[in-house]
Amino acid sequence: MNKILYCWQNLKWHVKYYLPEHEVKLETKNGVLSFSSKDWLIGKQLFIHRSYEIEFIDSVTEFLKDNNLLYGDAICDVGANVGMIAIAFLRRGIFSKALAFEPFPKSFEFLVKNVKQNSLEGKILCFQVALSSEDGVAEFEISEENSGDNRVRKIGFPGEMKEEKRMVISVQKRSFDSIVISQEISPDDIGLVWLDIQGHEGYFFEGAKKFFQRKRVPTVCEFWAYGIRRSGMTSDRFCRTLQSLFQRFWLFDEGKFVEYRIDYIKNLFERFSDRRQVAQVILF
Repeated sequence: MNKILYCWQNLKWHVKYYLPEHEVKLETKNGVLSFSSKDWLIGKQLFIHRSYEIEFIDSVTEFLKDNNLLYGDAICDVGANVGMIAIAFLRRGIFSKALAFEPFPKSFEFLVKNVKQNSLEGKILCFQVALSSEDGVAEFEISEENSGDNRVRKIGFPGEMKEEKRMVISVQKRSFDSIVISQEISPDDIGLVWLDIQGHEGYFFEGAKKFFQRKRVPTVCEFWAYGIRRSGMTSDRFCRTLQSLFQRFWLFDEGKFVEYRIDYIKNLFERFSDRRQVAQVILF
């Protein structure tokens, strides 16, 4: 995108943002997507660039193909937001089915709408739950300007991002294993797990141990040291959980994937210690 077009799109986004909240609907590289005009991060990205993480999706796909790790019919999108990842994978023909998990009511409404707008009903199953270590009810804190930073709340004391001041709602939480056991989904179809739940990833893995011990599935996972600490999980507990399920991982570093043994995961807590630092890894 050239500078003039970027500035023009940025100006139009600011106008939309400061108007009363309304739905924005666009044709993007991810698909036809509707989202809130008040979503400052994901919405702004989609509006200005007409895409969201498409280059990373392509990098992951190419890597998995090159390493014979791309198989299965379905992607499991955990923290699906408005569906931009799952819909992109299906529209690009990489997978034919998807499971999308999103607990925030407003984002879930957009997710369901976007599935319909892309004629993917019956191909994307949507679950309005937070995937965690156990079934029950979770406190869920809402980021006013960034739906991508809504999080399951485990601790309420002051944080570097003033999380303690956020509005909190109650949402249903489930473990992935309990969903599999209840036969609500078919685990045999899953060829990729895409995981972005703002530091709660360790709890997801604790609630999905039976699944990962039964089936070898590559998992794209955001690593955010600050978010993990904020979730109430220690780095030792996080590392032990991953070491019990995976043998190695690849870190996306300067446009390429670099392989490490799984025990190196502990080093990422120092390497990406600043709250603004986020890494992407593929676990296997």
